[in-house]
Amino acid sequence: MTQGKGNRAPRWKWIAPALALGVVLAAVHVWLNTNLVAGDEVCGGLVSTARADAVLSGGGRISDGDGLDSRPGDEVEFSCTVEAPSFPSGAGAGHLRISGTHERGDFAFTDGRWPSPATVSFFSGPATGGVGKDHGWVLLPAGCAKTAPAIIEGYAPPGSDPTALARLLTDVANRAAEQAGCAPDRPLTVPGTLPAAPARQMIPDDAMCGIRGLALPWQVADREAAHQTVQGRNGPVWACEVSGHATFVVTQEARVLDAIASSPGFGEQPGLAGLRVSGFDQRHVVADCSGTPTYFSMELGPTYASALESPDTPPAKAVFADFVTSVGKNYGCSTTTP
Repeated sequence: MTQGKGNRAPRWKWIAPALALGVVLAAVHVWLNTNLVAGDEVCGGLVSTARADAVLSGGGRISDGDGLDSRPGDEVEFSCTVEAPSFPSGAGAGHLRISGTHERGDFAFTDGRWPSPATVSFFSGPATGGVGKDHGWVLLPAGCAKTAPAIIEGYAPPGSDPTALARLLTDVANRAAEQAGCAPDRPLTVPGTLPAAPARQMIPDDAMCGIRGLALPWQVADREAAHQTVQGRNGPVWACEVSGHATFVVTQEARVLDAIASSPGFGEQPGLAGLRVSGFDQRHVVADCSGTPTYFSMELGPTYASALESPDTPPAKAVFADFVTSVGKNYGCSTTTP
């Protein structure tokens, strides 16, 4: 007995739904995982989706969640979260947090939310900024400053390409300056490559941070456990972090010095290491070194800060004065204070 053909469903009845499902899945993939149908910009026109996608490495369709959160009356004060959720499981999803704010001119060299300057890749030229492993910033043009120097700041997933992050933040800086009416004659640009962040190293016995004569109040156990990270011997910022003890910075980068000098609270300070200095306090100062304004700073680490409770520990002011004396010789600083 032969089987009737009526028991078999026509092929088109199962092919058509399968094709339709495939089209739907493809459309969902394009919508969620690509920017083919997305706009070119998010966050009120401040963030290029292409630039954001380069930082997030194709993590999905770029969106700005709740959109731009701006401050009325100040066009460069804002925050925005850029998201790239992947499909279907969420694996690989990432986000960027980008903001515009006003900061004291030496913000990048102070404690707080900023990465250690010894671990940052700094750049200068048309654009001045720095990028760490997941955090970066770019100075806005001087004309954008109101209460203090203005910056664009961004957080990215750890391991993001630092050059891509620097380009994104610089592009945001240009867009923000344009919208605020304080754009320079020529757009800010980033160098083609950024210097690699240095690796930490053992501390030499004769020249901590590469500076002869610079010393800290060591305990033997601390001395053996500590490392140093030295940044920017040929760059716009020189920095040395001695783990747990202190971070030292020197810079002559013109835009950074202009931002420092224009910041609230900047003024004349007591003489230091035979130099006339201005600054914010006795560990964040600017001196004239052979006609060039030169910034020096020292931030204390927890080990040294705890050691200051002992009367045998040299005070931070003395250590900072030794630092300025020792490193200042490399910058032509002359002792002119009476």
